[in-house]
Amino acid sequence: MSQRQALPIGIQTFETLRSSKDDFLYIDKTAEIYKMTKLSVGYYFLSRPRRFGKSMLCSTMQALFEGKQELFEGLYIHDKWDWSVKLPVVRIDLSGVTYKNLETVEQKIQFVLNSNAKKHQIDLNTDELLGSQFMMLIESIAEKYQNKVVILIDEYDKPIQDTLSNDDDLASKSLDVLRGFYSAIKASDQYIRFCFMTGITKFTGVGLFSGANNFNDISLDKRYASVCGFTQNELDNCFGDYFDGVNMEEVKAWYNGYNYLGDRVYNPFDILIFLDKGAKFDNYWWDSGQPSFLTKMFEKGAYETYDLENLELSSQELKQFTLSKLNLPSLLWQAGYLTITEEIQEPFGGSSYVLATPNREVRMTLNMLFLISLTSVESNRLLKRNEAVRSLFKNDLKEFEASVRAMFAAIPFNNYVQNNIQKYEGYYASVMFSFMAGLGLKCRTEETNSAGRIDMVMESPSHIYVIEFKVNAAKPEGDERGEALDQIHEKKYYEPYLNDGRKIVLIGMHFSEKKKNLDWFRAEELLRN
Repeated sequence: MSQRQALPIGIQTFETLRSSKDDFLYIDKTAEIYKMTKLSVGYYFLSRPRRFGKSMLCSTMQALFEGKQELFEGLYIHDKWDWSVKLPVVRIDLSGVTYKNLETVEQKIQFVLNSNAKKHQIDLNTDELLGSQFMMLIESIAEKYQNKVVILIDEYDKPIQDTLSNDDDLASKSLDVLRGFYSAIKASDQYIRFCFMTGITKFTGVGLFSGANNFNDISLDKRYASVCGFTQNELDNCFGDYFDGVNMEEVKAWYNGYNYLGDRVYNPFDILIFLDKGAKFDNYWWDSGQPSFLTKMFEKGAYETYDLENLELSSQELKQFTLSKLNLPSLLWQAGYLTITEEIQEPFGGSSYVLATPNREVRMTLNMLFLISLTSVESNRLLKRNEAVRSLFKNDLKEFEASVRAMFAAIPFNNYVQNNIQKYEGYYASVMFSFMAGLGLKCRTEETNSAGRIDMVMESPSHIYVIEFKVNAAKPEGDERGEALDQIHEKKYYEPYLNDGRKIVLIGMHFSEKKKNLDWFRAEELLRN
């Protein structure tokens, strides 16, 4: 049995992790760090979701440039680094604060400037603008040590993230403050040996992303695809016996799937908490907190929920946007709620990317958030929500119908007052997709065959359910199938699944604009010849 190292849960400081007597597990990322740092100068920007190891990456770089050789024994970089050279480091960390107003933004920046000045015993004139103070700090440190300065900026965009959901222009004002502050980097180029910046989003229009010392955006650089997160190889070879007896296919389904054009990676926070909790599957990353802007973005966006499972964006749309033109899919990708499933090389140059949710955890929780946005019903008030999936696993369609009726009955009447959404099939399809996908069921919509598009397909281990939605359709008499089932048969929507060994069930779901719920429900098992 392999030796089990302690899990580094909550530790974000490389020195603490490597010097502790507890022998914490560390996944060696110094090969990627060496690629970035071996040149005489470099400016890098990396976008990754929250809790993906960005702070540990910055802390590792800090210890490296400060020459703490003993911390790197046994790591890739140890025999490749010139430990005789020690450089002064300025560490800017904008996490740890909830930004509710402009004063908080300015106070936090002033605090980190003062902390760095104190560390290096530099006097700052705090009457100057923040950007000017930053320039003076960099120049003064370089002169004191007679060497160039390393700048590490963690969560550069936290003030913008926290204010995106505000109805006023606080996010824009925060961006202006940051632009003035970060402009010091370009102005201080002659004093800088290396600059590394991390965040969740990349906004255009910030001065540091343009100009002579343009940052090298490595967010989709294959060489750095796994610089944050855990690869499958790392899970297999670095975790000792932690995964003994664990269903790895389920681990992959729950927590793997993040793709930055290299090896797919696991969310490291999920993996560490999952193992600490005795290999119990749950929504650990999601439950640790979500950006407050998500719900408001859903409400303002023109996307159906199932659109987010097969989106195509250009390279420019994917990687950056402005505050005046927020792009929901791009924002969801940068925040870690969508990932790249395919890269398409365009014939005249450039790339486009197909996006989808990365794994079961994100798919379930994101769709539940969508459902709350669509229905104004909190998840704990969605009646019979778990019964819906259980009923499909045992092919109990009466219980499934009852669960769907209960879910639509829970939607407040006021949700329909200021619009006519109850008239449209798309609304019911969106609610149904979010309802079922939010419970973990495998769902697809708008599946295409030669005769048309299938509204929705759901899968259980033993059955495939082919569903057609109708609104205000004529009620069938006697044994008539009704308009929805007739369409499934006429267009043979079931044909793509005939070679699947599971049973095929056809479902017609007819909704009533007046009832704002199911009017009637028809289902039948397809009889194969």
